[in-house]
Amino acid sequence: MVAPVLLDRVTMGFSLAIHIFLVSFGISLPIVIGAAEFLGIRRRDRHYAVMAKRLTTALLIFFAIGAASGTVVALELLLLWPKFMALVGAVDILLLYIEVFAFFTEAIFLATYAYSWDKIRNPYYHFLMIIPVVLGSVGSGILITLFNSFMNTPSGFNIQAYLSSGVITGVNPLAALFPPSAIYEDSHGVAGTILAGLAMLLGYYLYKQHRASGELRAYYRKASRLLLGITSVFAAFVIYTGIYSIEALYSVQPEKYAAFEGNLVPTSHAAEMLFGIFTNGRWTDYISIPNLQSILATGSPSGVVPGLSQFPAYTWPPLIVHDMFDTMVLLGFVLGIYLLLADLLLILGRYRERLGGVPLVGRLSRLDAWNSKWIYALGPVAGMLALVLMELGWVMEELGRQPWIIYGVMLVSQAGNASPSILPIMIAIFVFYIAVVPFTFIYIVRHFRARPLEDDLK
Repeated sequence: MVAPVLLDRVTMGFSLAIHIFLVSFGISLPIVIGAAEFLGIRRRDRHYAVMAKRLTTALLIFFAIGAASGTVVALELLLLWPKFMALVGAVDILLLYIEVFAFFTEAIFLATYAYSWDKIRNPYYHFLMIIPVVLGSVGSGILITLFNSFMNTPSGFNIQAYLSSGVITGVNPLAALFPPSAIYEDSHGVAGTILAGLAMLLGYYLYKQHRASGELRAYYRKASRLLLGITSVFAAFVIYTGIYSIEALYSVQPEKYAAFEGNLVPTSHAAEMLFGIFTNGRWTDYISIPNLQSILATGSPSGVVPGLSQFPAYTWPPLIVHDMFDTMVLLGFVLGIYLLLADLLLILGRYRERLGGVPLVGRLSRLDAWNSKWIYALGPVAGMLALVLMELGWVMEELGRQPWIIYGVMLVSQAGNASPSILPIMIAIFVFYIAVVPFTFIYIVRHFRARPLEDDLK
């Protein structure tokens, strides 16, 4: 049984990694489109209006591909994890029904929004139609993340009765809809997904601005400024919710917390241990900051933090999640520093513009974000870094729950489909996802090459 279930895991993990990449654009683009159109109307600036209109075309493509990908993921859940879906169908199916309504809300208003460009006399009325698109896309992300929250902290039924008899009783759909980990997992997970899409768009616009000239450079300059502002806001929110998530893990998911922090035994005055290797039953950490972990988790240096020894060894997650967690924090810090410096340089550049080009004091006179080569060079790198952070965060989140598919209720090995008859379907899923990403971007590139930006700006 082990080998087939391993194939189930690999297939699901591979498809979700690509699906979340597509979703990051589908959920971030409506936000950017709405902001660009509002600025275009408010300032009567055709650059922002053109930006909103062109990005709407990209959103339509991502929405169509994302819908197809989501259908494949839903099919995988039914085929690869039948016992898991049987329990979900009895306890938490309300969430999936609501998600369908969120999807159709986004689809209906997106189609109306795209069709009605230049057909509505008052442009603000057209702008208002993007709001349900934003709510639908973000709402879908929230609901799917709630589904994952149920897997991490199950609720809404009598768990002890199910474990003893296998019978599902005491079902409370509303309790299942909002499990204990809902707030922190949703706030951090959805915001991180949006941040990844925004950062990749920012990197694209910075790259194009560096290569453009004349009016095209002015267009990309405005787009870059807008993306930098929105991306920085979401980055700050992701940092805040990330800190809140770790504090919540301490009380809601102590086993996962202990694995992330590399705690083998409960301890007070716990040091914050960064990176390391697990050998001979103990951690060898490369960096250790005394008392910091206890302070962050409990507010006191003498606070006791949980350890893996409190739980059966067979339920321990793969201990690589400790290094993955530290890597995510480090890369997030690097991305945050880049965005902070870019924001400071942008502020200095705008200050100089308002002074009519009057030079600032000393070395500050040479600082201007939009004339700094490193801003352009590192912009695409920052976008890829945000993508890595998003993928790493989700992999770490799922590995941190292993070997459970529903924590404390059902093991992955119990939920998987061990039938060899699904192997052709697995192969078809791999082929689909290997083809979908290059197809999507090739189609987008060809579409916009056939519709030059210069023509839209005229």
